Amino acid sequence: MSSYEQVGAGAGVTRDAERRAEFERLFSAHFRTVTAYARRRAAPAEADDVVAETFLVAWRRLEDVPADAKAWLLGVARRVLANQRRAAARRGALALDVANNTAPESLPGATGAPVMEAIATLPERDRAALLLVAWEGLSTAETAVALGCSRAAAKVRLHRARRRLRRKLDERDDFTAQPLAATPAALEEAL
Repeated sequence: MSSYEQVGAGAGVTRDAERRAEFERLFSAHFRTVTAYARRRAAPAEADDVVAETFLVAWRRLEDVPADAKAWLLGVARRVLANQRRAAARRGALALDVANNTAPESLPGATGAPVMEAIATLPERDRAALLLVAWEGLSTAETAVALGCSRAAAKVRLHRARRRLRRKLDERDDFTAQPLAATPAALEEAL
């Protein structure tokens, strides 16, 4: 092996070590967030697969991961979940109703609370937008990244989702709280 090849090989090893260290930092910083996100939306075994696949995508596309990776990773996890659900539907093994794939009793802290029941009746698109803001604490810009849309589209989705949720709550006889404000903080408080 020539000295040129030895230097090149050493540089490759160094780059591999740097890449591994970068991934380990990413994993350490966001493992809990991605796991919590997946477990709120899937059975434990499925959630573990979502987390593993999310970080596999992150490893493969490490150069594409932005400096603030939280929203990017949650967007990947969201797409992994969607892919798993589509695959399960094709196999005929999807046990959950596709239109209502998250029952209120399966959501953390929910014991049939009117807000959680109302959220469970919303379309997946609305639930995704609301829960990314309320549970994951994402800003509108981060929500846009996670949903794979522009900031303007994310704002519109959130506005419409909040309006639909407010209507659902207004229709309920057992919901006596103040009308739901159209702010992320108010939604998070209600949840």
